[in-house]
Amino acid sequence: MTLPTRHTLGVVGGGPVGLEAALRALDAGLDVHVFERGDVGAHATAWGHVHMFTPWRLNLGAASQARLHAAGWPAPDPESLPTGLELVERYLQPLAALPELKGRVHEHSRVVHVGRRGLLKGDSIGAAARASHPFRLMIRDHGGRESFVHAFAVIDASGVYGQPNWAGDGGIPARGELYLAPQMSYHLDDVLGLRRERHAGKRTLVIGSGASAATVVGDLARLAREAPGTTVTWITRRPAEVLYPERPGDPLERRRELYAHARAFARGADAAVRHVGGAVVDGIQYNSATHRYTVSLTCGDRPAAEEGDQVIVNTGFGPDNSIYRELQIHECYATRAPMKLAAALEGGSEDCLDAPAQGADVLANPEPNFYILGHKSYGRSPHFLLETGYRQAADAVARLAVDLGATVAG
Repeated sequence: MTLPTRHTLGVVGGGPVGLEAALRALDAGLDVHVFERGDVGAHATAWGHVHMFTPWRLNLGAASQARLHAAGWPAPDPESLPTGLELVERYLQPLAALPELKGRVHEHSRVVHVGRRGLLKGDSIGAAARASHPFRLMIRDHGGRESFVHAFAVIDASGVYGQPNWAGDGGIPARGELYLAPQMSYHLDDVLGLRRERHAGKRTLVIGSGASAATVVGDLARLAREAPGTTVTWITRRPAEVLYPERPGDPLERRRELYAHARAFARGADAAVRHVGGAVVDGIQYNSATHRYTVSLTCGDRPAAEEGDQVIVNTGFGPDNSIYRELQIHECYATRAPMKLAAALEGGSEDCLDAPAQGADVLANPEPNFYILGHKSYGRSPHFLLETGYRQAADAVARLAVDLGATVAG
């Protein structure tokens, strides 16, 4: 089989960071191709009804903006807050449609495995010689057909939204959860729009205590005011008094408001919302005769059970490390993020606005010319900012251009 040229780069994920990396790679003279398992921006589309905490000016990459402006792009108000759908329709789709990316962004092309041609994970451990073997990417299209592509560098910017965490104690599935997962929801349901009929006039059990859970509980409380009989049972591992601590001087107004409302809901401010704190989920059952769920809990030393018509699990998301299991990736045992980046973030601020920039040395893995960027690089931590991902893309591509001997375009 003919070797690919040395300056080839494969990017996994057609989201904001993946497309920014691709455009920077073109500027650096790399031959880049992007592989997206769905439509461009599929993750943001999935929570398209939700406004972001951060304004447009913090959600746009420098290389992407430059290309769009050159193409006559109507820029949004830099201070307004986009929804997920607006991010896709006004930013990501125009990016993917740029002439310079024509034929380079491959939608419905899922990267299921990445290895090194001619090498196993345990071969040439930590050796630079691995860089002489091209990466071998298995691609699966929407019809299930599989093919291989090769490149001398790979950036994984596939994100985490496609891999929700389980509801059960210890982070593993509760009894019955694996079987019932396909009929429950693990994302930010649009309960006021597309999913309204699923929840209106019914009792919904919401499990989780992050921003996603707070958003869904707030939307369900609003639905309860519009549709009589709608109620929410909100189950969290932590007690109400420690949920969503106040952030003095929080500059993100929408986050500040969301957390304030969530604190109020957890403390009984809305009759439609009942909070069950200090609870771990042991099992989930579904009664096909009554079409209702029963969630078995342990609250301290006491067993308990909650019944509802629907279950929404919002316990966060984590990286899918199965695609690079045959590569030499040093992962943090706590967060599953790349070890050097995880160590650099350890003990720092938990606010995404305070995240320091990390250079290519910190982003690098033992596997030569393989970078994990974007939210996936933060592992299970939710404290990621798109602006951070864009800085990562700039640093990683600049290093790859040197390592691969690319000729800068223009």
